[in-house]
Amino acid sequence: MRHLLLHALLFLLPCGLATVAHAQTWQMPNPDLGVPKPQGPRLPTLGNMVDDRDARIRARNEASVNADLRQYAAQRARRDSLIEEARREYARIERERREQAEFNARFEASNKILYEAAYQALAEMLDGRRKVNLPLAVFIVENTHTNGELNYTAFKAQLNELADICRGLAGTDTRPVARFMALHRLMTDTIQVRVGGKVVSRHLPYYYDLEDFRGEKDFTKQFVSKLLRTNSGQCHSMPLLYKMLADQLGVKTYISMSPRHSFIQVKDDAGHLYRYETTNGHFVTDSYHMTNGYIKAGALKCGAYLDTLTLRQNIACQVLDLALGYEHYYGYDGFVDKCAALGLKYYPQGMQGHIIAYDAALARFNRAANKAAPPSLVAAMQVPELKALFAQVERAKHTLDAMGFEEMPKAQYTAWLKSLDAEKSRQDSRRAAARFQQATH
Repeated sequence: MRHLLLHALLFLLPCGLATVAHAQTWQMPNPDLGVPKPQGPRLPTLGNMVDDRDARIRARNEASVNADLRQYAAQRARRDSLIEEARREYARIERERREQAEFNARFEASNKILYEAAYQALAEMLDGRRKVNLPLAVFIVENTHTNGELNYTAFKAQLNELADICRGLAGTDTRPVARFMALHRLMTDTIQVRVGGKVVSRHLPYYYDLEDFRGEKDFTKQFVSKLLRTNSGQCHSMPLLYKMLADQLGVKTYISMSPRHSFIQVKDDAGHLYRYETTNGHFVTDSYHMTNGYIKAGALKCGAYLDTLTLRQNIACQVLDLALGYEHYYGYDGFVDKCAALGLKYYPQGMQGHIIAYDAALARFNRAANKAAPPSLVAAMQVPELKALFAQVERAKHTLDAMGFEEMPKAQYTAWLKSLDAEKSRQDSRRAAARFQQATH
């Protein structure tokens, strides 16, 4: 029996009967309890691959949508910025346009008053109510165009200073030829001005400004005040400055005209005239002006070209300059007609006056024709008003033709002006200068 019980116990021990005693023993809790254990590589299955593919597609779609949203937001921000910038630019342009319009209105109101006053002052010089004064006439024209920005006292002081430099160069020699040579040096050479033996300033020679020399873009390019300020001028301002200084120095000079050009004629002690180009400081011969090909026999016969202008005719030319400055601002109207008529009254052979009269007549016809809008010139001639205006154009054109006018192209004029640098012209200049010096001794 004892043997049977012993065998039973030995049999039950492996089956867990002995664990009863161990269940009452305390053990430390497992710290990894509830923490996922590292998984090994998942074995690929068809379901797993489909899930991964869908996840990748969803991720790509989401990234693409997000990128599109960011791009749209950036484009919208740029568009809004451009719209705002355009609004600001438009506001600025509108503000400047209003300011310019207000300025133009104020300028025109005051400037047209100045033009009327200038016309009256020049008319008084011409008809004898006011003393003829070329520097004042030149200043009036230039100051009117700049709407009163110039100062006559300063303008006269500059002329006086230049005349004093010439007197200093001539020294004690008061002969006109000495004064002429001093003026020639002033125009063409660098002059050191000395006071008490010390050089206090330098006067630089004047040079020809070929840029916009007709004043088509900037009318002040033709002004003496611009020449004094920059030492550069052209065939309008240089002869005027020379003439005004020569008058102060007692040198007998005249302004003369050729096509779209003016120059100086200086008289020697024997009364002989010599043509002097202020644009380059050379004496020239008759052949020099004739070689341009635009001086016709009719112009020489009526005295339009190569003749000497009187002082009153110089003032008449200033009236025409006044008209051209006015036209530069306001176009052709009654004021231009009035100036052309006054200029031609005292300088009837002046080609410039007849050119202005023709241009003004043509402008009147064109304005009326544009308003009536006839289909052709033949139809326009059936309208009494247009027919009368066209007759004025024809008369003005006939006058110019009879005087021998022919338009000289700008390029041709520039080439002709530069031709004086050729050797033959230099030789002619030296010969003419030698004759002038011999005649004055």
